[in-house]
Amino acid sequence: MKLFALLLPLLLTACSVPLKSDLPGEQVYRLAPQVSVAPRRSAMHLYLPKLEVAPELDNTRIALVKANFQQDFIANSRWPDDLSVYLHGVLLDGLSRSGAFQSVSDQLLGKTGNYKLLLRVSRFQAEYPPQGQGSAAVVLGMEAIQVRVQDQQVLMQHRYDIRKDNIPLSTGKLVEAMNLAVSGIIQQLSLDLTAMQP
Repeated sequence: MKLFALLLPLLLTACSVPLKSDLPGEQVYRLAPQVSVAPRRSAMHLYLPKLEVAPELDNTRIALVKANFQQDFIANSRWPDDLSVYLHGVLLDGLSRSGAFQSVSDQLLGKTGNYKLLLRVSRFQAEYPPQGQGSAAVVLGMEAIQVRVQDQQVLMQHRYDIRKDNIPLSTGKLVEAMNLAVSGIIQQLSLDLTAMQP
């Protein structure tokens, strides 16, 4: 009994020591696209509902495609949220900051002057070179449909494909290239949506 009484404080102390893992911690990566102010401001109110994202991409992992189209993920790296949720917020903010629209919202603000933008992301990944030799690439593929809310008429349907090549094999550099791809999409969307609008 005396031995147990002597060991009890040592056991309690051992339980309060935080455990450490030998595995590297996960790094959370964020996108911060640079947005140029649009040359023309439209009077439209743009409604951006939730994005549709290819199922294999819609998680927090950063997608990686290897040789023979083998789908994988970049180890110990992730987005802050599932891609559909996270990219929706990034695009909503970027389109708003472009100054191309009267307003940009994830909610419908009535009927007058409202336009709905439906987006589907089919590709948003890094592509590694064969045998990991050479440089990588980043690919972003997205379909966009613009609908006038008043009469549900489709005004624009377009596919965007952006590819950034010669990216060093570094997660930070790959995410930086993804950021540039998203910046390009926001800029092109702003120009295309306002081209024929009041």
